[in-house]
Amino acid sequence: MTSHSRSRALLGIALTPVLALAAAAPAAAHTATAAAGTDAAALAAAAARTPGPWGAGALHAANPNPGSASGGLNALVSAGNGALVSLTGDGLSRSTRIRPAGSTGWLAPRAWPDAGGSNTELVSLGDGSVRLVWRAKRADDHDNHWLKVATLAPGATAFSEPEYVAAVPEKGYHHLAAAPDGRLVAVWSVFGVVKAAEKAGPQGVWTAPADLNEQPPSGSREIHAMDLAVAKDGTALLVWQWQASKAVVALEKAPGAAAWTTVKDFPVPGGALARPKVFAEPQGGFDLFYGNNDDLLHTRRTAGATQWSAPSTAARSAGTFGMAAPVHLPGGDLFVAGSTSDPWYGVRSAATGKWQQNLQFFSTHEKVRGVAAAATSGGTVTVTWREGYSYEEYTMAAVFKGGIWSAPRRLSTAGARFTGPPQVAADALGRPVALWDEYKRSETNSAVLNGVYQATTTSRALPKWRDHTDDGKADLFGRGSTGLKVYAGDATKLTAGQRAITWASVDTQVLPFGDLDGDGCNDVFVRFPKGEARVYPTICGGLPNLESAHVTVSSDWSAYDQVLSPGDVTGDGRADLLTRSASTGKLYVYANNGAGGFKARTLAGSGFGGYKKLIAAGDLDGDGKNDLLALDASNELWRFNGTGAGTFAPRSLVFKDWGTTYKDVVGGLDLSGDGRADLVSLDKDGRAWLNRGNGRGGFDNRSQAGKATNWTNIRIS
Repeated sequence: MTSHSRSRALLGIALTPVLALAAAAPAAAHTATAAAGTDAAALAAAAARTPGPWGAGALHAANPNPGSASGGLNALVSAGNGALVSLTGDGLSRSTRIRPAGSTGWLAPRAWPDAGGSNTELVSLGDGSVRLVWRAKRADDHDNHWLKVATLAPGATAFSEPEYVAAVPEKGYHHLAAAPDGRLVAVWSVFGVVKAAEKAGPQGVWTAPADLNEQPPSGSREIHAMDLAVAKDGTALLVWQWQASKAVVALEKAPGAAAWTTVKDFPVPGGALARPKVFAEPQGGFDLFYGNNDDLLHTRRTAGATQWSAPSTAARSAGTFGMAAPVHLPGGDLFVAGSTSDPWYGVRSAATGKWQQNLQFFSTHEKVRGVAAAATSGGTVTVTWREGYSYEEYTMAAVFKGGIWSAPRRLSTAGARFTGPPQVAADALGRPVALWDEYKRSETNSAVLNGVYQATTTSRALPKWRDHTDDGKADLFGRGSTGLKVYAGDATKLTAGQRAITWASVDTQVLPFGDLDGDGCNDVFVRFPKGEARVYPTICGGLPNLESAHVTVSSDWSAYDQVLSPGDVTGDGRADLLTRSASTGKLYVYANNGAGGFKARTLAGSGFGGYKKLIAAGDLDGDGKNDLLALDASNELWRFNGTGAGTFAPRSLVFKDWGTTYKDVVGGLDLSGDGRADLVSLDKDGRAWLNRGNGRGGFDNRSQAGKATNWTNIRIS
């Protein structure tokens, strides 16, 4: 995750994997550490948690021209201190609004009456400032414009008055970038000639414009793409491509150098619409992407290096057109996403230097546009996009972490039409804030702008046990040949939600688990056939794949013939694990240590070896303590009331002659919606059954559940 300022560190939990542990006495222990920072405790606490549920959308800016389709959202950026700045308007004028760091309210808008031309930009720069850059008409020269820059300095709550950089034509490319020391670099094109000027810090003056090329190649007067970045050491890198010849030009200028020079051994080829885009890496150096919807290619030059890496494919059927700015993740991994019409994303591993391929999309809709991404709290990336068709489009959002996507959430209203491309940025606490346009159809069937709307995430409460859809209700896992699915719903209809692939092995045990890493999201426990036990930290509403980031609990838990996820059995509000020794029949509890791992095991009870199935049951008798069910060899079902101290009271009979046809039994869900823990059982003929809990430690007679699903080749947990 990249922070918005080097003085503002968003803290996260780092999980340390466990090495091989003795099978004779299986154990689980690992530690959680947090990086040191200088910010307030509230910032650190918020940063360690993933973004909470999205709140309802609210009006950010009304349409200044009622009845028209103009005046919508242009941009949203985050300043170095976490202040947010939006840009709205149309071809006549623009307005900026500022939300200061630490505030949830926006200041009154400031109008920029002459900033309505093309290519008006709002940019967040490497020195922590935000700049508005535009071309304004000159009163004294109707054939030319002024390139103007207004500055929101770090920590300020108002933009400066505009600076006049240079005389420019009405249209063309222009870009602005800043070094961490405040040095500014501006570039722009004038009928095929690229010009540059610099300003040495806030008190400096702009240098006279310098021509960076002579007349362009024959027939290549128009520039197809231009981009600029300034690295941590102050080196500026400028790339562009000629529209006709497709030749790519790359120039750089070291701080203090007298002139721009050609980049040696630049790896981006001409002859195709490469559309190069360049970005400064947080640790120094540059990332460069290019491609035109066949393959998105990536190359980098690290700090102090003179050579570029060999280009590698970041994503298939992708390109820089429609690509969001990349996000640097904790540990140095690089995330990039975008869309042509289908969504795509890529993740580059810092450990291997390779891009992962064949990744699941964040949306399954066949029409996705306007993708934006921002680094948010807990080492996450929040992505927003527009999906649907011109007659009915919606603003959507999802969160990514460790190879896992949350379920997409709709932010715009159900009746929205022609929803504009959304924007997203992180505030001072790392919370995502999204802005988007909402349009409606007028009586003449034209698009009319309702206004610009906003939404942000609310605080995240402790997750409910077994809630993996982020809706506050316990869910069911179902695993078959197509992977792992989460099922939510009521007693008569269990609806399959998000799916994770690569979990087809029937001998692998996959259990819903509580929150282990403290981010407010329930995680997933997995034990493999050879005994390795893992916990996969998830994103709220998401499921892990086999290759997702995980923590090794033990290299060998084969000495345990049963492992259960019972929720909290120790009374501290955190989910625990129960295990049974195959050789002794003793039951052990591994208590959640609240710091990303487990305490040393303690004895939960003896004499459990005679039961062929142990079932985590939830609170069956309404005393606030989670209980345990056990099915013996005579098919009698017994209840062991939890004490809340990691042990269980003597057994009580629940059913006689029960469960002979069941291959899976899952407890602890309230599918009937009455606040009581129910039982869901799957029989050998592929039917799901529900026994409603009566709240007194027992159950009503069964009724069929999930009738619409064929459960024949599915195992539930």
